[in-house]
Amino acid sequence: MMLFQLASLCESRNRSFALIQLIESRGSTPRHCASMIVTEDGKMAGTIGGGMMERLVLEKAREALKEGQSQLFHGRMAQQGEHAVGSDCGGAMTVHIAVYPRRPSLMLIGGGHVNRAIAQMAVPLNFEVHVVDTWLENLDHPELPEGCHRYHGESFTGLIANLPLDDKSLVIIATNHQDKESLSALINRPSRFLGLLASRRKAQHFRELFRKEGITEDQLAHLHSPVGMDIGAETPEEIAVSVMAELLLVTKGPKHKMKAVEQEEMAACAAI
Repeated sequence: MMLFQLASLCESRNRSFALIQLIESRGSTPRHCASMIVTEDGKMAGTIGGGMMERLVLEKAREALKEGQSQLFHGRMAQQGEHAVGSDCGGAMTVHIAVYPRRPSLMLIGGGHVNRAIAQMAVPLNFEVHVVDTWLENLDHPELPEGCHRYHGESFTGLIANLPLDDKSLVIIATNHQDKESLSALINRPSRFLGLLASRRKAQHFRELFRKEGITEDQLAHLHSPVGMDIGAETPEEIAVSVMAELLLVTKGPKHKMKAVEQEEMAACAAI
């Protein structure tokens, strides 16, 4: 497969990949201008010359994909010394490993007013949005963005069982009367974030029910409910802003979370 065909395939299937580019070479090296791609599931296209140099670059690219961080690799084709790769050609190469991560995968359980408003904000923010509902009219609603993946079935339990969830998935539950059913189907499934749109009283009631059913505290700690940042939201659009703000904190990483915590602490101190 050609280099950019593989990149296009990753983009269409929402799979992360690393674009490896030889940006500097000195002395005797296999290539002086080259690129290659390695995907999160191990597919490759192109070459930067093969041999030990390429092998080490690929190892570094897989690390970069796992960490989600682009980086530089410096290698000298020598047996000893700084950046030596264990060959005798005598040249040196600098390689840039550019990581193109997945778009955040957002699963909206229920296609009602709030989740439609969330979808409207999430799509232009480059989230891959999946909407699940047993009511076809919700999935065909004109306010639901065209870019959403839509799942229709007879029960939320059956639909959730077939969702492509993994430990990077973000899930928001907002149904009419199937929140407990949906939460029961999701509490043991992998996800990075599991949020339930509910009042504090309703969320606490669900936690008590799950404890009686044998769900552990560690499992319950994964549940975020009430979901969304406390901005006094009331309308579907305001609630969507509060939810997306929390999801952006999750996807942007711990540095941004820490900044938000510091801001909250400063605000609390100022109020004293």
